[in-house]
Amino acid sequence: ADEALPRLFERFYRGDPAHSGDGSGLGLAIVAAVAQAHGGGVDVASAPGEGTRVSVRLPKAP
Repeated sequence: ADEALPRLFERFYRGDPAHSGDGSGLGLAIVAAVAQAHGGGVDVASAPGEGTRVSVRLPKAP
């Protein structure tokens, strides 16, 4: 849901408890930290009933 999007990159955030499964809630936090450490970032787009797309942006190598 849109209200969850701002929290997706918080450590240990797991979203909707109804969809709980295995996981620690660290995955996207780690992805974002690594992308930012390399000068990039992470974009999230979500559409109800269609799913969520997570894109990692990294700068081109010199």
